[in-house]
Amino acid sequence: IENFRLMEEALQNERYKEELKIAKMVQKSLLPTLLEQDGDFQIAAFSESADEVGGDYYDTLRVNEDLVSIIIADVSGKGTTAAFHMSQMKGIFHSLAQRDIEPDSFMIQANQALVYCLERGSFISATYFIIDTRTKKVRYARAGHCPVLYYDAGKQALEYFKDRGVALGMVRNKSYSNFIKSYEFKYEPGDMMVLYTDGSTEAKDGKGEEFGYDRLLTTVKEVSSLSAKQVQDHLISKLYEFSGTDNIDDDYTTMIVKFV
Repeated sequence: IENFRLMEEALQNERYKEELKIAKMVQKSLLPTLLEQDGDFQIAAFSESADEVGGDYYDTLRVNEDLVSIIIADVSGKGTTAAFHMSQMKGIFHSLAQRDIEPDSFMIQANQALVYCLERGSFISATYFIIDTRTKKVRYARAGHCPVLYYDAGKQALEYFKDRGVALGMVRNKSYSNFIKSYEFKYEPGDMMVLYTDGSTEAKDGKGEEFGYDRLLTTVKEVSSLSAKQVQDHLISKLYEFSGTDNIDDDYTTMIVKFV
């Protein structure tokens, strides 16, 4: 009987490993291999999953010659469920972004679509951007995601955009529109947006201390004048150096948008 029980456990572990393997493949296929580039900006992105599959998602979509949409999102949960919800988010992004609607409308419609898909207790945090290279402006809406870290080249200063917004799936009725808002700012050459998921700020060292928002700001400040790819490489290397291991507890995902 004991041998039979151990055999059952071994089979369950194998099935679990196979499930994780499939989920990792699905997750990897959902992330873009190429990101939109433009004469006005550079984009670099990095995503590394923890041992368990997470639900970090980022993407870009060109709407027309002047407009490019960008999204970064974090699906709650792990494993195949997170990968499945990530695929739903990708479908919603590509469907709605092509319609050139305002960021708050994007979030409201995305929330309406997701409430029929997400089980109770599941949610997706996200920030959605529209870069307009004609007006040199960025419109965006934040749905409970990590605040954007913005570098103002003219002032040589970094700040977090702590805008209000509730994660998708948290409010399951039409009152969600009361919790989301569009924002806008004008960009200049040298400015930069640093987008990331909470796995980056919550990365821990051997003593259990988190990387945190202050350390993220300081790390970006060290290389704020460099290209998007160089900023990304520096930030990722600092994260691994801080944690002291390649076996991360959560997903590391960053997306750097450098205006030129």
